[in-house]
Amino acid sequence: MNVVVYFLCLLLLLPMAGFAAFGFFIDSLTQFGFWEVFKFIFSPLYDPFGRGIWLLLSLASGLAICVAGFFPESRTYGFAIIAVAGVLCAAYVAKAYPGAWTPAALVLVIPSAASVSISVYSLVRSLR
Repeated sequence: MNVVVYFLCLLLLLPMAGFAAFGFFIDSLTQFGFWEVFKFIFSPLYDPFGRGIWLLLSLASGLAICVAGFFPESRTYGFAIIAVAGVLCAAYVAKAYPGAWTPAALVLVIPSAASVSISVYSLVRSLR
């Protein structure tokens, strides 16, 4: 049952993480310009262990978070990472989209808040 709850939390966090990634992408475009962002995104193709190590590390950490759900010893740490990531993504989305909060935005906020609250509950329950 905990594996299902773990992956449900990951799934519910996806809309907020997607909006945070999109906001970060748009902020990067406006701050650095198209060609700098383009070079940074495609740098793993021509320099994987130099400037492109960020992509390899982010892929490895995403894979580690997904694999952590299958092992009971590491699931507690995974729930903590999900909760912290949810709060950080929500803070960034609130900063990046300051005037876009309407009742329709609750479609984005409610699943992510549920993900963070279920993660915190599972974390506290497993620590007892």
